[in-house]
Amino acid sequence: MSKLKNKQGFIDVVVGLQWGDEGKGKNIDELLSHGKYSGVARFQGGANAGHTLKLGDMTFIGHIIPSGCLQKDVELYIGNGVVVDAVSLIKEINELKNLGFDIKKRLYISNRAKLVSHLHPFLDQADEYRRNKLGTKIGTTSRGIGPAYSDVRFRRALLIGDILSPEFAQKEATLTEFHTNFLSMYEEKYAFEMNAERLGKIKEAKEKWDEAVRELKKLQICDLSFLIQKRLSEGKNILAEGAQAVMLDMDFGDYPNVTSSNTLPANVCLGLGVPHTYLRDIYGVIKAYTTKVGGGNFPARIQDQALEKAFQDAGYEFGATTGRPRMCGWLDLFALRYAIGLSGANKIFINKADICLSDKIKVVTGYKNNKKVLKEFPLYLTEVTSVTTEEIPGWGQANYGVREKKKVSKELSGYLKYIKNKLSDLNVKIISVGTGPDREHFFNWDK
Repeated sequence: MSKLKNKQGFIDVVVGLQWGDEGKGKNIDELLSHGKYSGVARFQGGANAGHTLKLGDMTFIGHIIPSGCLQKDVELYIGNGVVVDAVSLIKEINELKNLGFDIKKRLYISNRAKLVSHLHPFLDQADEYRRNKLGTKIGTTSRGIGPAYSDVRFRRALLIGDILSPEFAQKEATLTEFHTNFLSMYEEKYAFEMNAERLGKIKEAKEKWDEAVRELKKLQICDLSFLIQKRLSEGKNILAEGAQAVMLDMDFGDYPNVTSSNTLPANVCLGLGVPHTYLRDIYGVIKAYTTKVGGGNFPARIQDQALEKAFQDAGYEFGATTGRPRMCGWLDLFALRYAIGLSGANKIFINKADICLSDKIKVVTGYKNNKKVLKEFPLYLTEVTSVTTEEIPGWGQANYGVREKKKVSKELSGYLKYIKNKLSDLNVKIISVGTGPDREHFFNWDK
């Protein structure tokens, strides 16, 4: 009789189902707290993400370190699909150490991940300046993410593994020369001024970047695909973490008002170097309302400016990376159904259910182009001229900190049942509902 094979591990994925800022970090941290996963992996994006984690009185805002950093027994992986801002990475490592979390021994970085250069942020600023003059500003974080991914597609990017090569200095000098010429083009054609102040900032950025790269060399740079597959073959489970959300996906978002990478769970395989057969549950994260930052149309936006401002203030809806105020809107079920279909999400976290600032709230159920009701999600959100909505009772902020389903107000309970009914044909479960910023501020709903 043949011996039974060892039990194979699996990969679960956490992804935002709106336009980002859904509070994924908190959900990832909570999932990891049960000891089910041995590691958490970032598979796309860069330091343009902002994940806020709270543990007691301690708050950590991460941009590139995986959200499992506050779980001391969890390995942290940065995959090949990530563009790495060395300065941000080293800064976060040091901040965590000061908080009592020395992560260097459990942080692994793919040698195939890409390196954000010291000039990428300036190229980002230059192109936003150009777009602004043309009236097509996207509203990027100006962290250099778009230019970095652009270099990847043009096959001239620096890989993390390159910093260990004796040829790195020459490769970096060649790329810097190219970027410098690019900035000269922006100055000549679009009047993006390369004055003494900006040149001084570039010099300062290069010095910080050089220092960060020296520190980066001391970290565990490896063939991450090999390592993760090894962990899976040992029966260990991995949680894959999306940086941005489905509605910002390069291919399926409101192009060009999107991020520079593919955010869908399907990209886990490419961003970590693992077969799709390892993927299991897809956890989708939403807020009880909707927010959006950056350019482009936002059909679900609350039209009452005072009410929108109230949501911003109560939910602290300001970007963790940029500090920009987020546009606030009603829950958009039309977009949510689209996102669930793209992502394959089968379990949903709902965050910020403690925040409701109106006696009556609206839910967007459809989009219209003039008088025509759209059956499919539009190619461009500028095609949407109005939305269809349904109105249901609000619940105020009486549910703050609630941790038991039986203690939930009847209005919030009705809202959750309403959402469940509207998504009933998509085979998804609402498994957890957040009622505040702290780790323990949630209750289980439909496990």
